[in-house]
Formats: sequence, C-alpha cells, structure tokens
Amino acid sequence: MKNRRGFFIIRILVFIFVLPPSSFSESIHRVRIDNADYIPLDELVSVFGLDHSFDMISQRGRLYRKSHYAVYGVGLSAFLVDGRLYKSSGAAIRNRGRIFIPEDAGESIMGSFDPRVRLRRGADLLFVERIRDDETAPVEKKKSPPSSRDRICFIVIDPGHGGKDPGAVGKGGLEEKDITLKVARYLEKKIAKKLGDLRVHLTRNNDRFVELSQRTDIANKMLRKSENGIFLSIHVNSSLSSRISGHETFFLSQNPTNEDARNTAALENNVVILEEKSKSAPKTYDDVDYIEAMMITTQIQKESSELADSIQKGMAKNIKSFGSRGVKKADFYVLRGVLMPAVLIEIGFITNKKEARHLRISSHQEKIADGIAEGVKLFIKRYNRLLKMN
Repeated sequence: MKNRRGFFIIRILVFIFVLPPSSFSESIHRVRIDNADYIPLDELVSVFGLDHSFDMISQRGRLYRKSHYAVYGVGLSAFLVDGRLYKSSGAAIRNRGRIFIPEDAGESIMGSFDPRVRLRRGADLLFVERIRDDETAPVEKKKSPPSSRDRICFIVIDPGHGGKDPGAVGKGGLEEKDITLKVARYLEKKIAKKLGDLRVHLTRNNDRFVELSQRTDIANKMLRKSENGIFLSIHVNSSLSSRISGHETFFLSQNPTNEDARNTAALENNVVILEEKSKSAPKTYDDVDYIEAMMITTQIQKESSELADSIQKGMAKNIKSFGSRGVKKADFYVLRGVLMPAVLIEIGFITNKKEARHLRISSHQEKIADGIAEGVKLFIKRYNRLLKMN
C-alpha cells in the first residue's frame, strides 16, 4: 500500500515539474527617465527576435518581425505600428548610446507584433509572457483599437523656401520665400485672434534655409498623447503660362489629380537639389521614405482632404480678385511623413502679372492669411463635432 502511495506521489511530481508549462516568461528592464517609464529598445529587440535598423543621420529606426513593422524617431512621441499611428506621452530618446522608448509605446509594439503576448509589471522589470508556439488552445487575436481623434492643440505654419532657396521668382526680382514668410506671420496673428487657445509655431521666422525633412520633424515633435495638430505649408505657384492665376490647396497622395498637380509638386520638390549640396549629411527621398509616407493612416489623409476643402472655402470667401482652383492631391515631399492633418497651400501665381502685383501688397497678404485662418477655424469646428460623437 505504501509503495503504491509513493508511486502515485512520484507521478504527480513528474506531472508538475517535467511536463512543459503552457507559457514562458522573459523580462525587460524598466527605466525611469524624466519621471516617465522607459524600456531599452535593444532588450525589446532581443526578447522578441526583431530585425532592427537605425539611421544615424535621420535618427529614425525601423523594427520588423515577419509581416509586422514599426517606425520610430528619436525625439518623436508618435510611432507608426503596423499601419496605425500610436501617440505616447513621451518621446523616444538616446542615452549613452542606447535607445529608449516609452513603456506604453513598447507595449503597443509588442501587442501588435505578437497577439499571444501578456505583460506583467514588476518594480524594475516588465515580464513578458507568451503562449508557446505548440500550444493547441485557441488564442483570441487582439484587435487594433478603433481610430480615434485627438483634440487639436497646435498649428504648425510652414513658410515655403527661405535662405539660399528663393522658390519661384517673378518679374522685378519678386521672390516666393519673402511672400510666404509675410503671409505666415499674418496667419500666425489671425489664428491667435480666432483660435486663441491653440499653440502656433512657425518652421522659420526669418530668411533662412530649412530642409524639407526638418519641417516635418518640427511638426511631429509637437505631437503628444491625446494631442493632435495641423500642418500648413504656404507656397506661391508659377506657370509657363502668364494667364493662369488663382489659389489651390493640396493634400498628400501618390496619385496626382492631374498633370498640373504633378508639375506643381515637381517644382516644389526641386529644393532637394539644394539639400544634397549642403554641408550637413545629404538627405534623400528614396523608395523607403515613399513607402512610409503612404503608410500614414487613411484617417489622416481623409482629415487632410477635409482641411484642404475648408481652407479653399475660406480663401474663396475672402479673395474675390482671383478664382479658386479647387482642392487637389499630389506627392509633395514636405507632406510626406507628417503625422497629422497636413496641406500645402498655393496662394497665387507669381508668373501672373496682375496677381504678382497683389502678392506684393500687405493688405492682400493679410486677406490671404485671414481666408486660411477662416478655413482652419471651419475645419476645427467640424473636427470637434466628430470628436464629441466619438
């Protein structure tokens, strides 16, 4: 009897200690930086067996695992995870040669890359538990959270060109860069008056050269959890035909509205020639940048289209001397990678003699700014209405 009881106890112990558990656990260190919880990216890469690339020039990194991907940038609180935008309360940082990302952003990446993952916080460690690959029990796939709208808290105004880049040049030496800066300054004041609770930032406030990617970074670095913004890039158009006049607003798309839209984008994108000759590391806008630009959520593209429509209506109401050329879409480098509603506004044609005269006049510049501000106000009103519905 005793032998049978002993044999039974041994069988129980074998069952408990020899048979494999249904899950295993690994851990990642939790680090406190500036009163926020971070995790070392190299530990995340190691635990999940991720492929990781990092560009020292752009300070941007990419994570891959099978069909999953994530894109991050040092200094940015926004992360692109499997085609959706995740905004953290903190930004990715570099510290003593290592990259750290906010803990909540790491959790978003882990949950998206591996639906079987379960996380448990310890005092100094984040425990990662995953169901074994050979586990036969069905696992409910995690669904991505529905797209949500965050409150608009800031507006970035981008006066096109500047410094060694004059932009389009009209008769008498009239330069696009001077007009866009003056209109941007008027617009800053108009928005402060009409929408005083919003922060307004200019990508340049004087005659200096700013690379296209830097303009995008300025806007994206202002993003925070539960906060959204608007990006307005102001330009002056030109044409081989001196008869063409009027204003038009563009949003980003890989499929230009027409050949005119394609040509306008090509003219504005020519600034990369100056960037590649600069003393700083050369910037390229290659296929990878293009693919990532097209990864931006359909919600952002839809909101950008609505913003463009509102601005065109505001300008058409204010500017009677020259007609509206409507809303169009094209592939502008400056709009690539902007993680918020973004448009490029062509406020008139410097090659049209009559319109060029108006573009020189302060009162006309102020009218343009007022029209854009009215359009922004209209867009935010619509946006907030949908925000309440959500």
